[in-house]
Amino acid sequence: MALLKKNLWSIFYLLTLLFTLYFAFVSYAQWQRIYAQAESSQENTVRLIANSTQALYRTNEVMLDILGHRFLEDTAYQDNLSAMDTLNAALEGSPAIISIALVDPLGNMLFATNNLDVSRFPNLLEQPQTRDSFIEVMNSDSMLFGRTYFFEPFQDWIVPIRKAVRHPDGSVYRVITAALRLDDSFGHIIKHIDQDNRYISLIVREDMHVQYASNSGDNGYQIYQTELSSRKQHAIRTAIAQTHGDILDNLWHANTPISFVYASDNSQRLVSLQYNPDYKLWFLLMTEMELLWKDFTKLLVTYFLIFLFVLGTLYFLFRTIATAEAKRNADLLYQATHDQLTGLLNRSYLQNHVQQWINPEAGPFSLLYIDLDNFKNINDSFGHHHGDLLLQELSQRLLLTAPEDGALLRHGGDEFILLVKEHDDNALLALATKLIETASQPYLIYSMRLHVGASVGIAKYPQHGETLDDLLRAADIAMYESKRLKNRAHLFQNPMQDSYLRNLHIEQALRGALENHELYMVYQPQITGNGTFYGVEALVRWNSPVLGNVPPDAFIPVAETSGQMPRLGRYIIESVFRDIKKIQNTHQLMFYTSINLSVRQLLEADFATYFISRMQKENISGVWLTLEITESLLIEDIPSVLPLLHTLKSYGVQLSMDDFGTGYSSLSMLRMLPIDELKIDKSFMDAAVADRSAQQMVQSIVTIGKNLEMDVVAEGVETREQLEMLTHLGCDRFQGYYFARPLDTEALVQFITEQQTFFDT
Repeated sequence: MALLKKNLWSIFYLLTLLFTLYFAFVSYAQWQRIYAQAESSQENTVRLIANSTQALYRTNEVMLDILGHRFLEDTAYQDNLSAMDTLNAALEGSPAIISIALVDPLGNMLFATNNLDVSRFPNLLEQPQTRDSFIEVMNSDSMLFGRTYFFEPFQDWIVPIRKAVRHPDGSVYRVITAALRLDDSFGHIIKHIDQDNRYISLIVREDMHVQYASNSGDNGYQIYQTELSSRKQHAIRTAIAQTHGDILDNLWHANTPISFVYASDNSQRLVSLQYNPDYKLWFLLMTEMELLWKDFTKLLVTYFLIFLFVLGTLYFLFRTIATAEAKRNADLLYQATHDQLTGLLNRSYLQNHVQQWINPEAGPFSLLYIDLDNFKNINDSFGHHHGDLLLQELSQRLLLTAPEDGALLRHGGDEFILLVKEHDDNALLALATKLIETASQPYLIYSMRLHVGASVGIAKYPQHGETLDDLLRAADIAMYESKRLKNRAHLFQNPMQDSYLRNLHIEQALRGALENHELYMVYQPQITGNGTFYGVEALVRWNSPVLGNVPPDAFIPVAETSGQMPRLGRYIIESVFRDIKKIQNTHQLMFYTSINLSVRQLLEADFATYFISRMQKENISGVWLTLEITESLLIEDIPSVLPLLHTLKSYGVQLSMDDFGTGYSSLSMLRMLPIDELKIDKSFMDAAVADRSAQQMVQSIVTIGKNLEMDVVAEGVETREQLEMLTHLGCDRFQGYYFARPLDTEALVQFITEQQTFFDT
């Protein structure tokens, strides 16, 4: 079936060829039928004419024989008025006979019926048109036909029949001859048989003079005055030989007609011929081949119209099938080269048509790799249907923003690729910024305002790669650099590749780090304003045998982008719970523990269920736990995280906004969230002592926290001056190297038991 579909038009052409061959075969068969029917009809007619002529002139011969014996027996017969009346009466019964005459062996007319004056009649031996036939009848015992000629006394064309009257000793006494009107002799027989005048009739003597021609009047009876030309005789013999072989001599004895096609005088004729050996006459009937061709053409036109109808119907059927098949193939091709969700070109199109862009004649171009920020949160929180609608609207936005000569593709998931002819760095960055702004506009889906961001990486051909894979890799590296800051665009630079390769090594090493227990937890103490120990912040560390010590800000982003964060996050939570439980059971120490949450963790569909179940399994009360969430995460995903936060709060878990002051939080947003604690970012600590504006910023954060009944925690405290300033500004708790570096569990227990008071030192 697939082969038939693939070669649909080949089948049509084959069927057309078969129908054409069948049409040709049927046409040929019909021509043969028409020709055979014409040949058979003509042969039957010539046979009938020959037989009728034989019968009629056999009667005439008997009549001449009887009259001849009368003249032989009674020489005075011609002077017997009673006998002549009987003879004239007999002639009246044969209207074709003009007169009967007696001729002596010397060719002189002795007597003629109807009291004709024979003295005016010419001598038959002296006329070239009668001499040979008169001599021939003198030597024959049968009735013979004389040549057809114009008889002056009668002023008419006649056909003479003659028979010799002999003495008992065989000598010729007289020749009795009868003159027949041309049209009333052979013409009467032929017209009686061929009433529709279908044929051209020709009767030829053995001496090749024409005895009768049905169309003789058309040329002034010239046909009777000379014998058939040798050219025509040769053409007839050749036609007979080509059709029937060398059988002409056999026709002397045969009494059956033969047919052949004779070409002469710029025309072709179907000729049927029969020889009469008694009277030595050739009977020919001819039909113009043009008439047969006309009959065949009429039939051929009918068949051809049927053929065209069948072929047209067949073509229409195949065209319909081909159109449907072409549409189906076009649809399949469209599906193969276009993204089903957004209608944009897809990765397959890029792979198969990249030669339109990457070739020596195409010139330079640029590839922009666009990746959405936090799109997974939309799918996880609201379902994939919302995410699909967002992608559809985003695609239309990007199409309107992209240059007309560019090609926009959906590379997969929330990743898009834009190919443009632009090669200028500033113009490319401006375009990327416009794309980011377009993608970052709110999306109204089912009356819900959803927000996503976008990061863009840019690579240029051929500067950053001469193959598609090289360009994609370079753009991906640049995009990864943008991902670190979110809503940014970067052009690929060679140093980025080193960072990319390091991240790649980190990603590969991280996959085995959990199984090999290369990651471990440390805890940094938090101190209250009066110098007493409050709790700890749990921090993960990684000591890789291959990479050495890898800082969290290096491997945490890699874990998030490579999809390893859920597993790593649960490893951290379970490790922290295990360490806390061990300290509680061994040393009977109770303290607060803060755990940092990644974006990927918080937006897992079952995170709250998992966290609460693990907390209950380890018999750890939620009031001793604080989850630290980054400010940017809360701002971008309030609708999705708010129910989760309330669920955690219902189990006593405290919530902290980490890195507060680095984002764009509003007071109204803070009032919406069930936040218990604000954590001032370390970046403010470095400048707070000497920079008045930094102090004012810290003061503002503390004031906001107090007004909203939140605790304020300052991290990154490293000096006495910083501590005094923060205490003066009203911070509730502190953490940093001034108090202690991150500690393992043993060092932490020792630190807690010593109960150091830092304000007294």
